[in-house]
Amino acid sequence: MDAKPKNTAAKQEIDYTKFIRILLSRWYWIVGTTIMAAVIAYAYLWYTPKMYSTAAYVKFEEKQPDLTAAVSLSNYSRSYTNKIAAESWTFKSRRVMERAVEYIDWRITYSLNGRIRNSDLYPEKPFKIIILQQDSTQFYNKPISFKKKSATGYEISYPLGGKTETVDASFGRPVKVPGVIFSIENGNHISETSVYNFKFNHKYEFYGRIGSGFNISEAAKYSSVAMLTKTDPNPYFAADAINAIIRVYRELDLEDKTQSAKQIIDFIDQQLNNLSLTVRSSGEKLKEFKQNNNFLDLSNSSQAVLTKVTTMETENRSFDIQIILLKQLQQQLKKNEQNISLNFNLDGAIDPLLNSLVTEWNSLIQERVSLMNTYKANSKPILEIDEKLDILRNSANANMQANLNRMVQQKNYNQAQLDKAYQELSSLPQQERQLFGLQRDYDINEKIYSYLSEKKLEAQIGKASVLAGATVVDRAEPNTSPISPNTSSVWRTALLMGLASGIGLILLMRSLNPYIYDKETIESLTQIPIIGMVRHFPETIDQDNKQILTIAKPKSLFAESVRSVRTNLSFIASENQSKVICIGSEVAGEGKSFITINLASSLALIDKKVIFIAADLRRSKIHKAFGIKDKKGLSTYLANQDQLSDIIHHTQQENLDLIVAGPVPPNPAELMYSERMITLIEELKQRYDFILFDTAPIGLVSDALPLIKLSDINIFVIRTGKSKYSAASVPGRITGEYHLKNTFIILNDFVKTSLYSNYYSTKYNDSYYGYYYADSEEKGYGYYEDDHQKQWWKKIFNA
Repeated sequence: MDAKPKNTAAKQEIDYTKFIRILLSRWYWIVGTTIMAAVIAYAYLWYTPKMYSTAAYVKFEEKQPDLTAAVSLSNYSRSYTNKIAAESWTFKSRRVMERAVEYIDWRITYSLNGRIRNSDLYPEKPFKIIILQQDSTQFYNKPISFKKKSATGYEISYPLGGKTETVDASFGRPVKVPGVIFSIENGNHISETSVYNFKFNHKYEFYGRIGSGFNISEAAKYSSVAMLTKTDPNPYFAADAINAIIRVYRELDLEDKTQSAKQIIDFIDQQLNNLSLTVRSSGEKLKEFKQNNNFLDLSNSSQAVLTKVTTMETENRSFDIQIILLKQLQQQLKKNEQNISLNFNLDGAIDPLLNSLVTEWNSLIQERVSLMNTYKANSKPILEIDEKLDILRNSANANMQANLNRMVQQKNYNQAQLDKAYQELSSLPQQERQLFGLQRDYDINEKIYSYLSEKKLEAQIGKASVLAGATVVDRAEPNTSPISPNTSSVWRTALLMGLASGIGLILLMRSLNPYIYDKETIESLTQIPIIGMVRHFPETIDQDNKQILTIAKPKSLFAESVRSVRTNLSFIASENQSKVICIGSEVAGEGKSFITINLASSLALIDKKVIFIAADLRRSKIHKAFGIKDKKGLSTYLANQDQLSDIIHHTQQENLDLIVAGPVPPNPAELMYSERMITLIEELKQRYDFILFDTAPIGLVSDALPLIKLSDINIFVIRTGKSKYSAASVPGRITGEYHLKNTFIILNDFVKTSLYSNYYSTKYNDSYYGYYYADSEEKGYGYYEDDHQKQWWKKIFNA
């Protein structure tokens, strides 16, 4: 009867409790890596400089060009997002940073020496330094150490030329270092145990610090409010830097916006300077003529003509000024100048559309300058703006040409009217005509002068009323809560990394493990059934295995596990009166001899006649375990040197006999194939119930193959923590190759090791015929004398 179960009746499923046990088996690894991660996090937080961030909010004013349908630019309107993005380059420009330094106290910096790093004391000044004389470029620019020695004196030291210079000085007295002469006022509040540093700075050293960590973005999507942020190791410096940048930006914005008014005022001043002399000269000539000719005033008819002529001449002079301005504007557009100023509109003579076009031109030019910091000149965004500028240039040129044509026509009309008026004066007396000419020149010059003076006043008022395009919503205030390193985030990351490292270490050790530790692993690698698991013997075993443990410790869990194997063997090949059992392994050291001895002794205890045969003819040690000389044995019998009766030894245990291996022959493999081996087995079957062969390792030599073919039961020993995964495939391979039956596996030296155990559990269906395993997982609940093992900490405590 073949009692071998079919493994198709079994399947393996993930057992999550086993997975948890695997992790808990090395909980101290997880605790250790977590503690290590915590120590690293603590050191990181201790040694890493803190970074602070502060913010300010600025609102940009909206500018919408008033365009008519003549030129449709609706697609060119920009959102506040683009406005903020474009202005961010202005905020970060070198021009802004260089001027912003002027609003920072940059000339001398102070710091306090610490055990790990120096602390920046800005804006505090623990002691006041007065610079008496300083070279503008060549001066000592490295930290100088300061330590108060007494109420009246102090000591400074600084490295110079490879050595340290030390100077003892008194408060209020001049001190000289290379390039600087200064004095330090008495600092009564300074501790004599503290060491400070101070440093004389170059202005350019702060350009990078002000711009570093500075950023501008939308405070809310599609809003006109921008959020300006800056990070710095000093929260007070960060706040002052942002406020300085905003202040400079507003100043520059006002300067740019008032540039048009400034140009207007300069132009008018130039015209007034020329007119002032002309007005004064014409007035003096008029006065002198009246006095010399005793002529007080013109007649009524002449006065009416004079009023008409003065009005038209004044208008023509205004047209001349407008023509000059329009031609200047044409030259600016032709040269693609970045900022174009439409000076002023005399009495609405210029179309308001032109002013809108110029405003739009200036905005696009500013946007182009901003984009050039990111894109190349031939990139798509730049080309799109250039296309828009071309449209604006053409529209503005067309508008200006129309204005110029209208002014020329108006001047021609006025000139025709003036010619008629002058003809009416031809009939007047000569003196009155002379007075008329002088009066006309004076009135025209005076009106133009008054008109220009009025426009200058309007330009000055307009310049004074210009507001910056950005309004401060909230100033930056120092934020003393660090943003980096984030303490909670660092500790949280350390905890997660510690746990992950511990778990990863456990999984790594499992992945690097090449050995078998439990029956589930064997069942996952082979279909050969496991007949039993012989437990690990917890006490010391002598080198030659002289004690038979099933007899020495009959109430031990080990002995019970051997008995469970014996019980399972009784159901296998039960139809045979005598059973030939071959016990082997892949390599030496897996415990096949140990298993054979204890299994033979266990069978003998139930009144079965058992003979143990040491079939490893190369390096058998069984004779040492029983204290028998190895001069006669299986090798001498197979070589026809001895008879069967000469090699059988009786042991101290009843029903158990022994055949040792004998001297090592020169041809062990050939002897195992001899006819005398078959004769030996047949004779022994007549005398014994069980014939147990302890064979040579199958994975090393081929000596055991003849016995495997002749055996009723083949047992393959796999040792926990000793046999590799490849060992599990050997019995299946041999069974298939030699068409064996009743091949089984014994897991030797089994001890429950959660770390390397398989996290699968084997499930069997109702038709499965399995085997009995003594205490494979659970404790014996007091039935075994080695049930209660002391915990490791109790053993240490007792020791």
